[in-house]
Amino acid sequence: MRIFIVGATGVLGRTLIPLLREQGHTVRALVRDRAKLFADVGMETMVGDLLDASIESQLPTMLNGCNAAVHIATAIPRNPAAPAAWQTNNRLRTEGTRRLLDAALAAGVSRYIQQSIVMAYADGDDRWLDESAPFDTTPARASVALPVMTMEAMIREVAASQLQWCILRGGAFVGPGTAQENLITQLLVGQVVVPDGGSNFISPIHVADMAVAVIAALERASAGSTFNIVDTPQRYGDYVDNLADRLDAPHPQRDPNLPTPSSWRCTNQAAREMLGWTPTHSIWPNRSLQSADSSDN
Repeated sequence: MRIFIVGATGVLGRTLIPLLREQGHTVRALVRDRAKLFADVGMETMVGDLLDASIESQLPTMLNGCNAAVHIATAIPRNPAAPAAWQTNNRLRTEGTRRLLDAALAAGVSRYIQQSIVMAYADGDDRWLDESAPFDTTPARASVALPVMTMEAMIREVAASQLQWCILRGGAFVGPGTAQENLITQLLVGQVVVPDGGSNFISPIHVADMAVAVIAALERASAGSTFNIVDTPQRYGDYVDNLADRLDAPHPQRDPNLPTPSSWRCTNQAAREMLGWTPTHSIWPNRSLQSADSSDN
């Protein structure tokens, strides 16, 4: 399969591309700077910016001859609370998705995979959330959830007979190069504070397991399908305490005056049953003090 990838240089792309090549797939990547790509991985590169309107006329040609398009481009801000922090990421989800979808249709691409997130779901408390769970429409979450809703709506407007699309709603990335590394740094210097009692659920996913899910979707997903791609959910307080234990760091303080964040206890049952996918990588970092034969997955 010849696969066009947007987001090849990100943490997911850097993990995905070697796996695709190992399985015999050919990769063509859209990059803003050719020099940033690994020269020895043997993939074809196209230089361009998905957020530059001038690329619209070029994308169909770039996609020519490809069987599939994969949109995994993100721009996660270092400081999520900063003003306009999510602007670029949101544009990738809206403007970028529109451009890639239109180009894929024009070029006759048969399959389309879109990365999405489970963190756009409404607060589920302790309930299990499957793919039918509603999105969060509250004003407080609009900066994150609304672009995700817009992005997915664009894709769902395309008939499955025109384009065999699949949406993969990933959990919170863990593993090398992810936000988990920043959390570890903060734990080691005592800068983590757990809101309320930490009872809210997070649904983590190792970036390598997300990459395997993308391949499974490319090869086996039914047209018009959506999947949660997550590992076993963890209560946030338990998660950071377990991380701290593995780092020989003190447990972070709880602040009962901070509001409890949204809770996302997501199930991956559909992906297991319909994609034949299952997470196999530990969500815990390699720099662990646990015994080599123990497992928490």
